[in-house]
Amino acid sequence: MVWRAYYLIKKDNYLKISTLLICVFSVFAIILNVEGSDCITQINSSPIISNSSNGVGEVDNNSDFMGQRGEENQQLQLQQQQEASDTQSQEALMQQSYELRKYCFLVTNLYVYSLFGVVIGFIIFVLWYMRYKKIWSGKKNGPTN
Repeated sequence: MVWRAYYLIKKDNYLKISTLLICVFSVFAIILNVEGSDCITQINSSPIISNSSNGVGEVDNNSDFMGQRGEENQQLQLQQQQEASDTQSQEALMQQSYELRKYCFLVTNLYVYSLFGVVIGFIIFVLWYMRYKKIWSGKKNGPTN
């Protein structure tokens, strides 16, 4: 009986490897699951980028008053500056969104691979159980002297 315990604990690499794989990849899976859910929350809360135009007003070329034409030119310049700043901010948001999505893609793939590690650990554990089932059951069919 003692040699069985010694053999199971000290000499059995299948049991050591399967237990190590299951424990390590389970911890990774839990951490990556939490990180992935945080990442999805960040993606859902990010501002939506719209590509619609702001309805820029056109200048009337038939205006007779010089003062009115100057005001319209100033308004047009202000609108152009706002559009330029809007496009810069939209480009920055698009870059940030792209980086966030790339990070979430990496986290999701690592989570899936960690689940594969847990499954491989269980497969090795099953192989270990099948291999050493004979040792646990004892040899009852052998000759007794």
